[in-house]
Amino acid sequence: MLTDGNKELSILVAGPTPPPLGGTTVLFERLVHGLDARDDLSVRTLDTGGVRHKGLAGVSRLLRLLSAVDREARTQDVVTLHVSTSGLHVLGPPVAWLARRRSTPLIIRKFGGTDFLEYSSLRRGLIMWALRRADLYLAETKELVRVARDAGFSNADWYPNSRPMPELPDASLREEGCRRFVFLGQIHSGKGIRELLDASDGLPAGATVSIFGTLGFDVAESDFAGRRRVSYRGPVSPKDVHRVLSEHDALVLPSHHHGEGYPGVILEAYAAGLPVISTRWRAIPELVEEDVTGLLVPPYEAETLRLAMVALFESVELYARLREGVRARRDQYSDVVWQDRFVDYCRRVAGE
Repeated sequence: MLTDGNKELSILVAGPTPPPLGGTTVLFERLVHGLDARDDLSVRTLDTGGVRHKGLAGVSRLLRLLSAVDREARTQDVVTLHVSTSGLHVLGPPVAWLARRRSTPLIIRKFGGTDFLEYSSLRRGLIMWALRRADLYLAETKELVRVARDAGFSNADWYPNSRPMPELPDASLREEGCRRFVFLGQIHSGKGIRELLDASDGLPAGATVSIFGTLGFDVAESDFAGRRRVSYRGPVSPKDVHRVLSEHDALVLPSHHHGEGYPGVILEAYAAGLPVISTRWRAIPELVEEDVTGLLVPPYEAETLRLAMVALFESVELYARLREGVRARRDQYSDVVWQDRFVDYCRRVAGE
């Protein structure tokens, strides 16, 4: 399709758009907006939402979506599918078949930290069939890339989550250092909220822990009652996330969530210049460099978490060093950097 090296590249981007609002929909929407703003691309977007767990309505939605993919693939230089592991076995095979049918290069980008090799043989087989027919498979974490390549997928490459990284104000510290800890995200046990609550009970006077997020999982507002250092502050709209984090000193995310990849809230913390206390869990150590951009503790251990929070509370020197580490490394997760990289990937598979 590319007959002229200066020709505008046409890309079909198929993925989940809000609503609902979540990590994958926000990431996809930001990528689309970034691509739309470029003058060297022609971008056609298809929403893949409303397919799974919708019964007959989902089947009808899937058929209309695949018809649109088939129609668009005839006129695009590249087809790209952006999907979580949980939906890859449903969307991957038919989109891969349609792209191959139209002789259009295909990129599959997978959200999340779940390894598809952990699934049942049928589901795993469907995913592997699709990935083998893709020109490029983009995984969220370096560990997933390693696993895929070990399984014979030489087309696997790294494509992490990213965020806008605005210019930060002066790096001077308040005299008291780190006092205001914050948790922001889904409030459930898998995110380590109960360990955080237990750890917070033993914090020194002057330390505060603000909890932002939506209830409705396995934690109730009553679980925050009587906690001296903790306050539940309710949900936060996406437009207010940066402001809320900027009003605090450090993010705490003691997650042991089974599907954890690169938690978006850690990148949001970096965007606000905040160091992070998190867990040695799945791919989090790829994102939080121990003693450089944050502190890592074992999952499920409230006392070790408390000691890490106390260390950051008591040592202005440690806190300053971690803040500087965040400032020095945050740009490697800039959405501008990774949108450019995505276009480079597209041009590569299109043969430009």
